[in-house]
Amino acid sequence: MDKQAKINRGFFSAILYSFKDLDESISKQIEIRNTERQLLPLLYFTCLILLLSQLIQVTTQVQPAPYLSVITAVIVSYLFFLPIFMYIISFILHLALKLFGANSSSFQTRLAIFWSLAISALIFLFVSVIKVFTDGSTELVVVIFSEFIVVYIFSRVLGFVCNFRDRNLFTFVMISFYLTPVMLINFS
Repeated sequence: MDKQAKINRGFFSAILYSFKDLDESISKQIEIRNTERQLLPLLYFTCLILLLSQLIQVTTQVQPAPYLSVITAVIVSYLFFLPIFMYIISFILHLALKLFGANSSSFQTRLAIFWSLAISALIFLFVSVIKVFTDGSTELVVVIFSEFIVVYIFSRVLGFVCNFRDRNLFTFVMISFYLTPVMLINFS
């Protein structure tokens, strides 16, 4: 079975399996994805799921009058500007990680970022649906917990690809960078 058939056959099962073992999932992605055109479906899948999650929020919050213009703006920004933004962010993050001793190529860093976002996109969609039915402190707890999981996924996948000596320390630092402002803003 060729690589493209493996990618097509197992994309959604690979995403679901990745919650069980993040290191194994990114290892398999590195093995089967080696060209830029194989990264684009990851990015567009993520953008599409993020668009759906944003549309859920927009439809519950927008007044009827500017509804079409808001929906159009959301669609254009998520399907056109977000992929460009993600490429720029991945390049900047690759340079920053190189300063701290990362041993990955720019392509591998992009793959790690896009794969972790593809995994996390399902969490964003789930949280958007949950936010429709909750409010107040319950919503805050769900959002913070989900963002904590996303940061954990992102740091574990990126730490694996960058070959850091102590990936647990990298994960701890990333989670600390996330939790410090969250705690200061929400609980002070």
